[in-house]
Amino acid sequence: MRRLTLAIILILVLSAVPATAGKIGFVDAERAVAEVDEGKARLAELQAWQAPHQQRLDRLRDQVLALRDQLAAQQGTASPEAIAEIEKNQIAVVREFEDVRRVYERELDAKKNEVLADIAKKIGNIGSEYAKANEYDVVFILGAQPVIYLAESADLTDEVIEIYNKRFPVAGQ
Repeated sequence: MRRLTLAIILILVLSAVPATAGKIGFVDAERAVAEVDEGKARLAELQAWQAPHQQRLDRLRDQVLALRDQLAAQQGTASPEAIAEIEKNQIAVVREFEDVRRVYERELDAKKNEVLADIAKKIGNIGSEYAKANEYDVVFILGAQPVIYLAESADLTDEVIEIYNKRFPVAGQ
């Protein structure tokens, strides 16, 4: 009898928990960073920075491929000295390509982190302020944990983007 009473009390308490869980919201921080005006501008700057670096990598890759093709074409007809020279050139260009690629990737990661961290921090602050002002009990970053269902009313991303753009306008827009 005691176990039955305890089980009934436990069921009643557990069934009441969802009713008192409060207001929960989510912010898609990744989408917000990409859609706020400042994020769009900073990502465009990042792409402009990337273009010449990517072109240099493309030229080096083309040189590597050209030397590989030259080596394959002359493999049976050229002298051993000529083959050795082509192989030496190919190795030098491959090394240069790898060095340039590593430096580029490190710089790109650092620049991305700098841009995204600054904007993400602002988005977090705005999301927090919005949640307090609108009596949310908790707001999660969408994507940080698995979500099976998300009601449109719980997605605060558009509101955060709108507030962000008003608070941090981009010059020239």
